[in-house]
Amino acid sequence: MTAKQVFMSYSKRDAALVERLRKALEKIGCTAFDPTNDVEHGEDVRKARRAAMRKADALIVVWGSPDKIESSWVGYDVGMAEGLGKKVLTLMPDRFSLAQIPADLSSRHVVKLDPAHPER
Repeated sequence: MTAKQVFMSYSKRDAALVERLRKALEKIGCTAFDPTNDVEHGEDVRKARRAAMRKADALIVVWGSPDKIESSWVGYDVGMAEGLGKKVLTLMPDRFSLAQIPADLSSRHVVKLDPAHPER
């Protein structure tokens, strides 16, 4: 059986949470593409993101700071995932309300998590 591949989209301010999630996913046999760490210096970022999204089974949007998201890439990645027919899952800390994230993400499957223990 082939390992599931996911594409992680997030604001750089949530990098520590994403790294913990990535490690937890790897423990259960998933591979996670992290554009911040997996795109080579000098590589065309858009092309690298498109290639990784095509290979991914799903997009995981990590919305760790709902009130202060600064990544324009998140919207780009969601649109690309939709265009390719990929599943989109939003993860957000359990201390936030669904009302704090954009409607296009809150209308999808949203999973609340404990940022201190994302593996749970």
